[in-house]
Amino acid sequence: MSHIPPPTTLPAGSKVWAYLRDSGGESQEQSTSQQRSEIKAFCKNFGLSLIHVFEDIARSGGKLSDRLEFLEMINQSSSSERPSGLLIWNYARFARDMDDSAYYRALLRKNGMVVHSLTDPIPAGEFSKVIESLIDYANEEKRRQNSRDVKRALAERVRAGFSSGGFPPRGYLAKQEILGTKRNNQPRIGSRWVVDPDLGPLASLAFRLRLEGKSLREITKATQESLYQNNNSWTTFFRNRAYLGIGKCGNLEVPDHHPALVDPATFKSVQEINQKAGLNVPGNPLHPRRLASPSLLSGLAVCIHCGSAMVKSRSGNNKWHHYMCGKKARARYDSCKGRQVKASKADQIILDTTLSKILTPKFVSEIIEEMKSQFSNAVDLDRRRQEIESALASIEKSINKLLDAIEETDSQTAKERLKLRETERVRMLNEIAVIQAQREAGRLEISHEALQYTFDVWRGEIESARQVNDIRGQQNVLRRFVKKIELGYGKARVWYAYPIQSLNNTERDNTPVGAQKY
Repeated sequence: MSHIPPPTTLPAGSKVWAYLRDSGGESQEQSTSQQRSEIKAFCKNFGLSLIHVFEDIARSGGKLSDRLEFLEMINQSSSSERPSGLLIWNYARFARDMDDSAYYRALLRKNGMVVHSLTDPIPAGEFSKVIESLIDYANEEKRRQNSRDVKRALAERVRAGFSSGGFPPRGYLAKQEILGTKRNNQPRIGSRWVVDPDLGPLASLAFRLRLEGKSLREITKATQESLYQNNNSWTTFFRNRAYLGIGKCGNLEVPDHHPALVDPATFKSVQEINQKAGLNVPGNPLHPRRLASPSLLSGLAVCIHCGSAMVKSRSGNNKWHHYMCGKKARARYDSCKGRQVKASKADQIILDTTLSKILTPKFVSEIIEEMKSQFSNAVDLDRRRQEIESALASIEKSINKLLDAIEETDSQTAKERLKLRETERVRMLNEIAVIQAQREAGRLEISHEALQYTFDVWRGEIESARQVNDIRGQQNVLRRFVKKIELGYGKARVWYAYPIQSLNNTERDNTPVGAQKY
């Protein structure tokens, strides 16, 4: 296979990394093993030294949250041990989101690395960035189309009475049927939900008992702990509309999809009972269990492996408090590879990190200055905006002429050209919006004194609540800027966004700052 030769900035002998990704599935265009083989041959052919390979298997290119190898690569790119370049199979393997792709390429290049695609023909010179942007746009559009196609196929499967995937809820079994043949001649399997002869009657009994006002503990005992052993698992059970016989695929609901285990009247009454008890509100701070045993990371922490909410639990005669993946707690123990995390240690590390890293004027000043340095050339930004607006005006005239032609002749060629022009218009409008955001970011000004005062107040509130072991008070302050904590055994990732209005009320109003990750 012919590949694009490395640029002159990556001469023979240069050290490089490689980043590999595939989305999984039988129709995957290039698996990571194939990419690895081709990249090794490429390095041998051009005399490059491949020192490390970052690899995300069966991971979507449209989001970063579960691409741990990619994020680790970005983190290591700022170290002194980074190589001269990064090899990728193509820009779609790197990222399918336009903003992510452009931002992280720019960050790698700012750190002194050359990003080279083996298959995307990027010309050298002033038009290279334009071609890259067009490739990013095409990759993102392909991702959207693939997503629509997958959702459409899943919706059709659900309408036909099959499940969209995953395990059936307690009380049902998945009965497999052959739907057809795959490209590799293997049978294509679908599953229908049928009533579990053992657990189905117990699921119906649970709804009847709840309607009678029985407690969760009483229901657990009456069902012989066969459905759930943990009382907290009943919350999602009682609000699951699948027990009405409804099949779901996204926002699509298909009635009579499978046998119902509860009638609509009983289901509605149970929802009202749970609503009064505060059990139907996800993350409800007034939930009786949260009031009785508050936890610092409740409602913030999710499993770093599967994304399910982490729940606090106790074991060892209630002496060992730990966070556990909610999916593992509700379903089978092997449903997630996440391990239990000691609660006191996780709480301490998250708070210490927040106080020593995130809530420091120096840290946020560096972020602001880095952001301003990237978008500081207002002349270039304004010139680029004028160029796009001029091109947009021409596109608008072309669209109006094509509309007139379609009205007069109903030309199919004119319709196809209209779609292209409308796509170009959307792209240009998006570019203008990005430029405007960059222009605003480049003008952001916050004095050191304002930062110092604001952070002193926030740190003082956390420390005061910490000294008296006021978990609720600590959490209230933490929620102002910590948006999500991906928690696992021995590692955590904190996603945060500074409440910029509080930082610069005396300076400017409503200056947007994007969320950052620590």
